[in-house]
Amino acid sequence: MPDIGHVLVPTDGSEGALKAAAYAGEFARALDARVSVLYVLDDNLVMPHAWGAGEFPYQAAAGSMSVEEIRNMLEQRVREKELADTVEALGTLNAEAQTAIVWGHPAQTITKFAAEQGVDLIVIGSHGRVGIKRVLLGSVSHAVVHHATCPVTVVR
Repeated sequence: MPDIGHVLVPTDGSEGALKAAAYAGEFARALDARVSVLYVLDDNLVMPHAWGAGEFPYQAAAGSMSVEEIRNMLEQRVREKELADTVEALGTLNAEAQTAIVWGHPAQTITKFAAEQGVDLIVIGSHGRVGIKRVLLGSVSHAVVHHATCPVTVVR
């Protein structure tokens, strides 16, 4: 078995991602590996908020926020909810999990982050889409499996 010292858990806060985090936590404890949790925000999320169609916990007036303010609010929401939930799902680790928020295309950004950070294993959740839904919506986990330079475990 290859030496696994760094595990990456990409998350979107979904049930599948939280299952993957729990699995990764078990794996990391068994191997005494460090864990990084990554959330990728897509720039396509900014425009609906700029037009006033996005939902924030804070009721800002539509169109009154700059792009930078919108990006900061999205990042804050991710830190408070999705990243916090994912770190909790990991369970108790030997070392504190590192968290990161990066802007970009999810699959490309995950594989790039893994390569740049020297990740030995990616543990990612699957939404379980099949057939036409998978064709129309795509699959981040599928793309990561095919483009990552390290092993990838997909958790269902």
